[in-house]
Amino acid sequence: MPSRPQAIVLTFIAVMLWGVAPVGTRYLLGDNHAGLPGAPFVGLRYGLATVCFIPWLVPALRRWSQQDLLLGAFCGVVGVMGYNLPNSLGNRTVSAGMVGLLNATEPLIIVLLVSLRSRRMPGVWTFLAAVIGFTGIALLAHSAGPAEGDAKGIALVLFGAFNWSCYCVLIPRLLVARSALQVSAVTMTAGTLPMLLVGAPGMGHMLSMMDWPRWEIALALAIGPSGLAMAAWTKGSAELGAEASGWFLYLLPVFAAAGGVAVLSEPLTALEFLGGVLILLSVFLSQRAPAPQK
Repeated sequence: MPSRPQAIVLTFIAVMLWGVAPVGTRYLLGDNHAGLPGAPFVGLRYGLATVCFIPWLVPALRRWSQQDLLLGAFCGVVGVMGYNLPNSLGNRTVSAGMVGLLNATEPLIIVLLVSLRSRRMPGVWTFLAAVIGFTGIALLAHSAGPAEGDAKGIALVLFGAFNWSCYCVLIPRLLVARSALQVSAVTMTAGTLPMLLVGAPGMGHMLSMMDWPRWEIALALAIGPSGLAMAAWTKGSAELGAEASGWFLYLLPVFAAAGGVAVLSEPLTALEFLGGVLILLSVFLSQRAPAPQK
């Protein structure tokens, strides 16, 4: 189990990788960019990432109880497939910055789910952090830079955000007695297999569209946001808990907007910069709150 400072660093790294992922995904899937088909691409990306977890999957399959394997499989379907498939399909018509904004609703959903489960009201620091973070998101959304997308794409991204929030609340039950890497291996595999089935009909056509630059981006997304980030998040949240680690998801629009500026030439305005500062402040304040029981 990592120490709290180590857990914070791991969680920050995971969110940073996830924050820039919509930039690469938008480039590969966007209608005005590479235009790859969404479902086959997600299956390929997570199929490649799952291979990296095989050394930890085998001992988990041998040693875990049937109950834990079923819970891990359910978390994988909800969190890995339930987040990534609709999120990537939405990313075809929604800009990288807007995807980051929509995913930043996850901390509020997590707080609500944790409060409902424990039947308690959020504390003062939590409420203050939520208000400041939501204000930062509102400022980013008000700017014209990242605010691009159609209703269907936005709904898909929000549905994925809700599924990931459910995953964050459910997964700590497994982390109490199981290795974080084994948990990542089980959930990743369980979520990837149905995505490969969904994307299989169009896989051949997509592979025929893949040149080396597209393969480079796909491999970077598989190794970084899909593989390393998943392992870092799982280890970090094992120490911090669902609610405390969830606040770091407010950083998603900061990294997404920055990546959109650097790679996709999406403009950055003064309001976006101020919104990013408020989001960073909300994460800082959230870490001053008493640690919730896990």
